[in-house]
Amino acid sequence: MAQRMTKITPIAASVALTLGLAGCGSDNDRNTYVPPVESVTSSDDAQFNVEITGKAVKGAMKGAVVSVMTLDETGQSVPVAFRLEASAEAETFTGEATSQDAADAAVEASKIAGNPDALVTGDNGSYSIYLEDDFTGPVYITVATAEEGDDSYLRCDAYVGCGTYDEAPEADDVNDGDTNIEFGEWYKADLELSVVKYIAAADADSSDTSGAAGDANVARSFKANVTFLTTLVAQALLEAEADVDAGAIASTSLNTVIQVMGPDAAVLLSALLGDVSNGGAVDLSDVDGEEALSQGVLAIAQLSSSIQGLSSISEVMTSIKEGIKAGTLSTTDVAATLQTAVSSTASVFVAIATGDEAAIKTALEAAYAAKVPAPSAAEIAAFAENSAGIATKAKEAKDNAVKNGAASDAELAEIATAVQTVLEELGCTGDECVAGDDFYADLAVALNAQLDASSTELTELQASVDAAEEMLADVQALGGDAITDADSAIEFVAAVAALENEAEAADLSNMADILYVKSQGYVSTASLLVEQSSDYQGVLDTATDLQDAALVEVENLSDYDAAIAQLVTDAQDAITEYEIEVAAAKEVAMNTADVAGEKKTAANTAEAASTSALAAAQAAVDSGDDAQATVALVDAAVTAASDFSAAVDALELAIEQALEAATEYEAVAVTEADMAEAADLVESAEMMAEAAQTQAELANEQLVTALSLQAEADLAVATASVKETSMSLSTMTVLTSTGGDALYNTAEVLFDVFEELADMGNSGEGTSTTHPEWAYDYSLDNLTLMLTNSATGSEITASAAYQDDQLVVAWGGMLNTQSDATVELVTGDVAADALEECQAFADGTITDSTQIDSCLVFTFDGAVNADTVDDAELTMAQAWNRVEIMDGDSGFMGNLNLSGMDETDSAMLEAMGMSGDLDFSVMSEVDSSGDEDMTMLEIKVNGDAAMGYTLSMSGTESAGYTGDVKAMYDGMMMTFGTATKVTNGVSITYIDDEVIEYTDVTLIDSSN
Repeated sequence: MAQRMTKITPIAASVALTLGLAGCGSDNDRNTYVPPVESVTSSDDAQFNVEITGKAVKGAMKGAVVSVMTLDETGQSVPVAFRLEASAEAETFTGEATSQDAADAAVEASKIAGNPDALVTGDNGSYSIYLEDDFTGPVYITVATAEEGDDSYLRCDAYVGCGTYDEAPEADDVNDGDTNIEFGEWYKADLELSVVKYIAAADADSSDTSGAAGDANVARSFKANVTFLTTLVAQALLEAEADVDAGAIASTSLNTVIQVMGPDAAVLLSALLGDVSNGGAVDLSDVDGEEALSQGVLAIAQLSSSIQGLSSISEVMTSIKEGIKAGTLSTTDVAATLQTAVSSTASVFVAIATGDEAAIKTALEAAYAAKVPAPSAAEIAAFAENSAGIATKAKEAKDNAVKNGAASDAELAEIATAVQTVLEELGCTGDECVAGDDFYADLAVALNAQLDASSTELTELQASVDAAEEMLADVQALGGDAITDADSAIEFVAAVAALENEAEAADLSNMADILYVKSQGYVSTASLLVEQSSDYQGVLDTATDLQDAALVEVENLSDYDAAIAQLVTDAQDAITEYEIEVAAAKEVAMNTADVAGEKKTAANTAEAASTSALAAAQAAVDSGDDAQATVALVDAAVTAASDFSAAVDALELAIEQALEAATEYEAVAVTEADMAEAADLVESAEMMAEAAQTQAELANEQLVTALSLQAEADLAVATASVKETSMSLSTMTVLTSTGGDALYNTAEVLFDVFEELADMGNSGEGTSTTHPEWAYDYSLDNLTLMLTNSATGSEITASAAYQDDQLVVAWGGMLNTQSDATVELVTGDVAADALEECQAFADGTITDSTQIDSCLVFTFDGAVNADTVDDAELTMAQAWNRVEIMDGDSGFMGNLNLSGMDETDSAMLEAMGMSGDLDFSVMSEVDSSGDEDMTMLEIKVNGDAAMGYTLSMSGTESAGYTGDVKAMYDGMMMTFGTATKVTNGVSITYIDDEVIEYTDVTLIDSSN
């Protein structure tokens, strides 16, 4: 840090001396001595080399006004000194005042006075500022566009458009000249976004460091993108009116993401959760590749795009902010509107990533029709007229994103579907809005997975950098003293051109920057985890190591780029010195054409591989023989088609370079031979470009076909899984029916015996008159009963108590059915404790039926006791039971609940538990209130493999029983078949038209 100096100025000293002399030897008593006012001067040497760089995106904000402030300890914004370029050397600032503090303040004011008069964003919303080298604390940055008065613009990246122009703009290469503000078009609007970034001290953990590392004049660099989410975070921090540090930003970012996007999406954003300004600044209409399109980044981009398509961005953002502050966002109208918009955006992007322009057009029209408020029929028709053009622009935007390295075609298709699933349910309710131990555990798992993937990327990058540096060394060896004549000079110039072209194609610097920025996000999130528990320290250590290693590669590539720039200068000097302009241009053009030819061969090879893989996948799908093998073949076809597309992209770049080199050769050619040769090279490159365009279209067609086959294959696998689960229907229904019948019958026996014993003595033993196969031993004093069945060997023990209008029974025992099945009712070891537990459940003290043993509750039409129960009317009987059932080789362990209501003439049975590895639930309900019993049955199978399998059926005996089979597919419940009751079972017609009958499937008879 620069040193401050404080001194008494010569003027102050002279004034003091004069005043002192004037007071000596005077007789004038009216002269009053005035002590001198000492003037203090302070100075400071400062450099502005702490970089903050980012983008303002809501679509891109072009020419937007940027304001830079800092926040004091109360969260109030105050001016801060900054510059537009990094300092190459120190500046000296001075200030003079009557006190040290005032002089120091004057120095700071002097620094601020040197701030630029204006700062606006670039065409893609980018900006860069430089703070003083010893600055630490929060920086508050706002970016604003205006509807009138300046040259700022906002780009529409909402697929359904961003409203209408007051006057149609002139048609150009972006705007089509009508009054609709369509996807990719620029328009004027009042919008202000903001971000708060914490700048850590230089000797502290620089976990937020990112940006243009490697610049000699930049000491530290931080990424601070300005987006919809960063604005919500910034507003929350300012309204808190408290000191802002990295921890406050992290906790506010986390809360904002969970409130707006939900806990599942928050986990998806694991790389950005500690500070959302580290990423997500992606304009879907122009993805430049400066940020990888990961699942988290795409989720943020789609959210931002969806908001831009709503009627008023500012009003929506205000409503969301207020909802977050009140903790009620998920219940607001704006949340419902946003959910509709985001779901539509996600659906459109899936079509863009996986389909052709026709599929995109269809998705666009569906999204527009789903807008809130609902558009008129005329508006829908008008949008449909333009939707083909919008589909073309959306497809081009996706293709450019791939060419720019944001993701491969195959990666985009995969993440588009994953993000769509997560965005189907935004926001949170209740406890899920608070990040607890389970959330942080899930976050750590997700972050570790990303760290593993990025570590692999780092290893690959390091290998590429090593190879690039070797090539650089080889080219450097050709320069300098190695250049002795024109031939060696030509060789050197050609080698430099080839190296420069290779560096452009590899784009290693951008890859390193992306990885480095991601690693900073990892460290930020890992730090958030460590604040919760030191158990996550290992995650932070791994993230920090990755950050350090990525920074090494960023700096290596900065040196590499600088070395290439020097080689280009040296090559130009060699051209001048040896007067080889034409010869060098010819050599470069010829060599570059050869490289384009090599890329053409590679693209042809990739085309053949893709064509072959696609044919194999198509044959496998058509045969339908082996679903799993088909998936493998189809996945290979998708990969091959994506590789084919990437090979064509590489070819197109090589052709572009060859055309440029040929054009430069043509421009300097002198002889007719050279001019003819250059013209041929230009013509050849242009023909190759046309052929490459055709090949690119084929690559896209094959990719779309492969992705379509992949969807078919995945659906076939899912259908096969559903069929396999259906094979267990018999086991599930028979076990449930066996247990249900046994419990219904035994409950009936128990109730009848209670009625018999009411008119007998206080205790005794005997045989039931209504059920002579059952013998009893009872005591009315303590309401205990033991029943035994001599025919089946069944035994029941029960203890009971009257409780208001209920007779509560804790029961247990072993029931042996006529089919040789056994049903064990599990009860507590101590009867009194078991009864107390049942009473607590009956009165609502215990609410979870899975936390009790077996209980039976009879509810009457009024309060009952031993003296009045005979005259009371039974209105409902309910049983919650922990049971173990054995029926032949099949077993069940879980809960079996029964209920019957006289008032509504309805009965219900529910089973939940395990049969072997099968985790399922069965619910059957009978409504007897009509002329004929209406039965409803629902069977659910749990576990990832079952995909949420649900069979639902309902009907009557006369009309028949019908329903469907559903399971989770692509993040939503999908119907896989229709079900019909047949004799002794169920028949299911699946979506692949196969009909399978499942025998011994019992529709539960709850008529008892």
